[in-house]
Amino acid sequence: MPPMTLALYVHVPFCESRCAYCGFYSGESLQWCSQYPEWVAAEARLRRAERPGKGRLTSVYLGGGTPSLLGEAGIGRVLEAARNEWGVAQDAEVTVEVNPGVPTDLVALRRLGVNRLSVGVQALDDGVLASLGRRHTAACATGAVQDARRAGFPRVSADLLYGVPGLRPGALRDWVYGLSAQGADHVSAYSLELHPGTPLAEAVALGLAEACGSDEEESQWWELTEALAQEGYEAYEVSNFAWPGARCRHNVAYWEGGPYLGLGPGAHGYEPAEGMWGTRWWNAPSLHRYRESLLAGILPPGGREILTRDEALLETLFLAFRRTQPLGLGSVPRRFRLDPVRWAETLARLERHGFLRPAGAGCWTPTLEAARRADGLALWIRELMVSAAGAP
Repeated sequence: MPPMTLALYVHVPFCESRCAYCGFYSGESLQWCSQYPEWVAAEARLRRAERPGKGRLTSVYLGGGTPSLLGEAGIGRVLEAARNEWGVAQDAEVTVEVNPGVPTDLVALRRLGVNRLSVGVQALDDGVLASLGRRHTAACATGAVQDARRAGFPRVSADLLYGVPGLRPGALRDWVYGLSAQGADHVSAYSLELHPGTPLAEAVALGLAEACGSDEEESQWWELTEALAQEGYEAYEVSNFAWPGARCRHNVAYWEGGPYLGLGPGAHGYEPAEGMWGTRWWNAPSLHRYRESLLAGILPPGGREILTRDEALLETLFLAFRRTQPLGLGSVPRRFRLDPVRWAETLARLERHGFLRPAGAGCWTPTLEAARRADGLALWIRELMVSAAGAP
């Protein structure tokens, strides 16, 4: 049999400064940037030894944090470790996240084989950017997308935030037009969340900043999706939109339930072949513990769990409903030992309520409304399938 295909995520926990809303693990001292790639390479060797003979990488994603702070040599070392331990497919998607305003040698990244950039735009309004604690301007953000295209990157993605309180009507539409004009072929749009312990959450709790109401957030999401559709972006997942041929292969691997590896403190991995329903594992979000373990020649501390049937069912359902493409939902009862009659009745109810569209024998396509409410729908369906009660 051919080797299993894998997606590899490498977490880089360094930033020049933390944004006011950021809940990701980052902010470690930049003094460790030069040594960090060797620790990642050491973990790669140990992970490979743990699962010998498995895997060939079809996507590599360096996220964070600000991975470009590792520089050409550091990123090159990480990619070298990936090639040495698993092998990287010739047509693999290799993504690096970059932030506008952080000096990055784009030509060097292309030379290393990076073929996709994810630019942390977030907003194209200087006032909004300042309120979020971003250090760049709107002009700097659009310039970063333009520079990526000029450097020859075949794929350029931009992150945007919605759910920002008090945005003027049409602001998100203008942001989309600005990114499209500069050649961003992919947009990841995320709702601004108030993570406990972040400066923005504390400011809202003290009444010093305003939170976005649910109605305003939903209105902004629909404005965003309509503008993206007008510019030729297809909604292929609730938070991801792409021009034809520009979907993120790395993220699709997650949503399809494929195996993926995580390197770095705070990174996660998933192995569908272990246990009946799959095994999830993760590294503790601590650079100190990560460093000490690898210098001692052992895997970093973290956790591991084997999914139960109900957990795997819930995960399958919410990942399915987040994606607006034809899905073979007819196989779910067999896989999870569910009542096929009740399952067929459930799909029919979802179709009547406008959450599913038929797409051929055994296939349905979730609508945008379903994608927007994927978590709630997944919970309702799971409860309905394991009990006799429930209503949409």
